[in-house]
Amino acid sequence: MGSLNLTKTKILVICLVVFAVAVAAVTVFRVPFGNVLFFGVFLACPLMHVFMMNGHGGHDQEGKERVGQTDKSCH
Repeated sequence: MGSLNLTKTKILVICLVVFAVAVAAVTVFRVPFGNVLFFGVFLACPLMHVFMMNGHGGHDQEGKERVGQTDKSCH
């Protein structure tokens, strides 16, 4: 998976859209608030993993060069 290039503006827009959808679900479609809250928390966990682990464990060339240098030790 490539790195997610999200700016603060994009994140704000995404959060506002999610909030608007939740409010519309409760008011217009009469979805119980408990269900919206449950699925919000249920979906928040994998989304936080995706956004918080951004850049961890990348397969960049710089990391491969470091591994190659440690293989050439005198031991």
